[in-house]
Amino acid sequence: MSALDARSIMMLSGLLALLMSLVLIFMRRSYPRHLRQGLGLLTCAPLLWCASTVLFGLRGHLPDLFSVVLANEVLMGGVLAYHVGNQYFFTGQARWKGWTLVVLGCLPVMAWFTWVSPSYDVRLILFTSLMGALFLTQMRFMMRQPTSFSQTVVVLVLGLQSAILGARLISVLLGHAGEGLMEPGLMQLAYLSGNAVTILMLTVGSVLCATERLRIEFEHLASHDTLTQALTRRAVLQRAEEELARLRRHGDPVSLMMLDLDHFKAINDQFGHQQGDAVLIEFTARTRRMLRQTDLLGRYGGEEFLVLLPGTDAATALGVAERVRQAQPAPPALGCTVSIGVATAVEPGESIDALLARADKALYQAKNDGRNCVRAG
Repeated sequence: MSALDARSIMMLSGLLALLMSLVLIFMRRSYPRHLRQGLGLLTCAPLLWCASTVLFGLRGHLPDLFSVVLANEVLMGGVLAYHVGNQYFFTGQARWKGWTLVVLGCLPVMAWFTWVSPSYDVRLILFTSLMGALFLTQMRFMMRQPTSFSQTVVVLVLGLQSAILGARLISVLLGHAGEGLMEPGLMQLAYLSGNAVTILMLTVGSVLCATERLRIEFEHLASHDTLTQALTRRAVLQRAEEELARLRRHGDPVSLMMLDLDHFKAINDQFGHQQGDAVLIEFTARTRRMLRQTDLLGRYGGEEFLVLLPGTDAATALGVAERVRQAQPAPPALGCTVSIGVATAVEPGESIDALLARADKALYQAKNDGRNCVRAG
């Protein structure tokens, strides 16, 4: 492999990184605000990779300050931006200060072994070790995320690049570092080719992750109430249909609770709708704490809610309803007591409409009996 070939590979990888960053730039504009910070860093990463390949490719034409020291720092900065961007994108928060200090700390070390005590071997060991640690850290983070096709692609690419860096580090320690980045050799060819593939596939992985995340966001918006984050009426009734189908197949009981906040209109009239919204949010939070992970809370409409209790008989459902009722604040605390109607389906032929009608009738009875109570239908 000639020096010209090495430069060609680096320039090609830089061009691919630039093109993929443009794709991410246009995608970012259409994403929700809470995802843009992560996407912004994921967009910066290939731009930094592109800049580094240009600097590396101009080695011999630019001073070492740019083509060696700055080129290595920019490349590591791109990997760090990719890592931090994924943290923000998947979790909304990131730990970046420690790695940033490490990357910046390499700057004087690289400068020392470039001008004061020139050593290609030491620079290569430092750079390869740090890059490998960054890739392995990113790989570990991605493996902790929910498994998906895009996540699997990124993990595999990170693993492949980590293996290439490990092989390169071993070759240096065995005395086969060579004389420079542009020197012909199988290891240099493997490294530069692997770097080009990594840049392309990591940016493709970012595009796939972003697309998948947007799909999940839309599905969540379609199935969850925007104010309380409870399921929508349609979503909870669809799950109720599925549980009734399970009842017909296996005989498992299913219970449904219909809840109505007592005197909720008075809160809106006295304190305003903003405070009323806060009461609804607090009500859903209190109610969720009383439910099992398999139970489903949905907003039926206004201040009315549904709770679906799969595999739950009548006696157990009444106990759950009582716990939910007791969890709500009583006056003079700002909040609402709750009236609850409970219905349990045990007959295979019962429809969702019939189950809802029984729960609604029980709720009506609870309100007639003075509110803030539980009744079974």
